[in-house]
Amino acid sequence: MSELDSLIAVAYASEGKQEDVNKVYVTLLRSQLVIPVKKELSLNEEEPFSPLFAKLDDKFFLIAFDSLERLSAWAGSEFDNIGYVDLLGRDFIAGMSDQVYFCLNLGTDYYKEFSPDEVKRLKMVVARVDQLKMQRPG
Repeated sequence: MSELDSLIAVAYASEGKQEDVNKVYVTLLRSQLVIPVKKELSLNEEEPFSPLFAKLDDKFFLIAFDSLERLSAWAGSEFDNIGYVDLLGRDFIAGMSDQVYFCLNLGTDYYKEFSPDEVKRLKMVVARVDQLKMQRPG
């Protein structure tokens, strides 16, 4: 069980108590994430990578895992056909559209779906931290 698993379990058990949810958010932003991406980019793509999406309940989710082992387990026999990038959670969230759904650790006991409203909230936390860093003297 990862640190994020433990915090997500506590947040679920507390029925979303804000203090527990905030601990999940802060830990997610500080964690190294593994994002599955298309193995090969087409020549006309300008982005350095193209993340994979999963369709769940008629919604498309951007997906990430907190370990390569979890990504590998999720991908199964298709693992060799996909690529992946490692990103700090805060960088992953900062670069994400706030209109998407996001799923952490898809296929595990403690997977977590983040709605666009939660993504917006996470992006606000990142922006606030960045703002505070800019205000610090030298």
